Amino acid sequence: MKWTCKGHEMDEFAQSLKEKFHKSIYIFGAGQVGKNTGKSVKELGLLGGFIDNNVEQQGNVLLGCIIMSLEEYMFKISDAAIVIGVSEKYSCEIAEQLEKKGLVHGKDFFFDREFHEKILPIISAYFLNKSYMNVTQITVTERCTLKCKKCAHACYNVGYQAHDLDISEVYKSADMFFAKVDYINEFALIGGEPLLYKDLSKAIAYIGNKYRRKIGVFSITTNGTIIPNEEILKTCKKYQVLFRISNYSKALPQLRQSYEKSIKKLEEFEVEYKLYEEDGFWIDYGFDYLNNEMDEEKLIQTFDRCLTPCREVRGNKLYFCVMARSVSDNLHFNEGQDDYLDLEQLKGDDYKKVLLEFNLGYSEKGYLDMCHRCHGLDEKNYPIPIAEQLYREHKRYGR
Repeated sequence: MKWTCKGHEMDEFAQSLKEKFHKSIYIFGAGQVGKNTGKSVKELGLLGGFIDNNVEQQGNVLLGCIIMSLEEYMFKISDAAIVIGVSEKYSCEIAEQLEKKGLVHGKDFFFDREFHEKILPIISAYFLNKSYMNVTQITVTERCTLKCKKCAHACYNVGYQAHDLDISEVYKSADMFFAKVDYINEFALIGGEPLLYKDLSKAIAYIGNKYRRKIGVFSITTNGTIIPNEEILKTCKKYQVLFRISNYSKALPQLRQSYEKSIKKLEEFEVEYKLYEEDGFWIDYGFDYLNNEMDEEKLIQTFDRCLTPCREVRGNKLYFCVMARSVSDNLHFNEGQDDYLDLEQLKGDDYKKVLLEFNLGYSEKGYLDMCHRCHGLDEKNYPIPIAEQLYREHKRYGR
């Protein structure tokens, strides 16, 4: 979307939301998803409480709130809104339950992802004068222990001797970002394989020490081929870092042993982790072979249909799509060199609304240069096997 009224693009929607929005938010779901959402809502002073269908959960206290049943909510609470804080697998089931009670989507309740990506950022900017974002990442290294054919970041084309992001740039990235953002749902350190980064513990400690209170979930995404060392584990425990472990055991069965060793270490040091299901598929975005000729209108259409949630901060530059930036660099396309928001230039009374608009997909051009190399929203029509290897190299880096 092109900026036409920078700093005021969401005024009309915010006004309609003000009429619908209720000052107290209840989270439907007292599991990990609901708890994480509750943290963000509580930080912004909007948490009313929790709802859960599990009778054993009802009556317990979570984040200072007593968990109630939906019936109790309907009987006691008015002028409030519900966020369905469960995994997408169960969210439609909960939505049907709420609709049967006469509650309306977009007025009385919201889904977790739409709430974090659009609703809460607008509420924060317009009614609380705070900047809120859902997810942003720092790519500490483009190197990886695997050579996946269809890596969404094209890390297969990065040599083992390639330079990582200097630790001073990691510090600058965090400083620039949190100078403008009051709170973020999840802040992640990613790669490549971040456990290859020699200064990972320093990066965690710096961000954790200065900005942990502004982060809901502080995470590291790893492919599980490297067992984290004691220094990293102690630092992760101190700053409550979540390890997100990609599961490629269907394609690479030998990784199961590595996962087991990593999990044993994580549990020993009481570090939270999530090992994903091994079944599933990847998406072929087309970066390595697409080169579509598109006019401006088509590029904007492609971008608007996609609106990826994958933000990246790199120094003073906030990139809308981390994949567009990394693929352009790693495959040497040299496209989209100006496709970022300069955080140093965010000044004035309306900068939080400008940041909000950029995060929602507004920019001067209305698209990214790399859009012509991507299937965009049609990506779902191009499923591929997970983690097929160009050649096996991961043993070289394991330790």
